[in-house]
Amino acid sequence: MKLDGKVAIITGSGQGIGRTISLVFAREGAKIVLNDVNINTLAKTAEEIRSLGREVLPIRADVSNGNDAKEMVNKSIKKFGRIDILVNNAGIMRNAPIEQLSEDDWDAVMNVNLKGVFLCSKYVGQQMIKQKSGVLINIASIAGLNPQIHAGAYSVSKAGVISLTELLAMEWATHSIRVNAICPGPTKTTLFDSCWSGERREARKKAIPIGRFGEPEDIAKAALFLASDDASYLTGHTLVVDGGSSKCLYHLVDQIVEMA
Repeated sequence: MKLDGKVAIITGSGQGIGRTISLVFAREGAKIVLNDVNINTLAKTAEEIRSLGREVLPIRADVSNGNDAKEMVNKSIKKFGRIDILVNNAGIMRNAPIEQLSEDDWDAVMNVNLKGVFLCSKYVGQQMIKQKSGVLINIASIAGLNPQIHAGAYSVSKAGVISLTELLAMEWATHSIRVNAICPGPTKTTLFDSCWSGERREARKKAIPIGRFGEPEDIAKAALFLASDDASYLTGHTLVVDGGSSKCLYHLVDQIVEMA
């Protein structure tokens, strides 16, 4: 098992990509700290992990709140004695053209998607520096590489996550802490379904060179690689897992020609 005995915190792990990462890590031997703001989904995922015979600690916490983030880390250390892996996965979206985006929606997205990564990384990082070891994996998005129009602050927040990933990797390398990011493309989650439906959803699928939407398992397997010793010489990297979506310019031109 690639993560036997490791302790992993996964934020936003009640559903979607975070839930799947938690289950994949548990199957590979990790002890899991689950985090979400939704008690019901948190409890359900925790039960799934217990059924695998793994230790699990579910914690309801708002990652954008410094006290919540710090308490989550303290509870994790009290329970397991150390933290080996942090996956910053929690994220939200508030769709609107920029000229119509409210200040509250801008703040909400930036607080969860970027400030939350900072806070959790800060408090987990303090423990990992003491340990002289650790792995951070930040779930960004291809929207952080190429702006997704009418998605409000989402692209900006994810671009910030990529930059923060590179900063942490350089600052913490001397402590034997690796920090990398994953940029998922269009992946079948509740968040994705809320943004893409009907004709737009079909059009989005046609723009993917590999011809399908991503599954949460696709992202979880990439996270497993980055968390394991297989990636021991890899830090400050952004791994794009998107079926070719971010390189689809000429593919898209061909699609447009065929429709003409």
